Amino acid sequence: MDTKIHPLVLLNLFINSIVMGMFAYDKYIENEIGYSITFLALCVFFVLLTIYGLMKNSKIDRTKQ
Repeated sequence: MDTKIHPLVLLNLFINSIVMGMFAYDKYIENEIGYSITFLALCVFFVLLTIYGLMKNSKIDRTKQ
C-alpha cells in the first residue's frame, strides 16, 4: 500500500540539502576536500530524496482521482 510522504518531511529534506550544500562550500573554502565531498554527496542525496518524494506524492494523487 502506498502512503504519501508528509509535506513537512519533504520541506525538511530540502532545507537539509541546502544546509549540506553550504557546509560543502564552507569546507571547500577551508581546503578540506574530504569533508567537502562528503557534504556534497549528502546534499545530492537529500535533493534526490526530495524529488522522489514529490514524484511519489503526485503519483498517489493521480491514481486516487
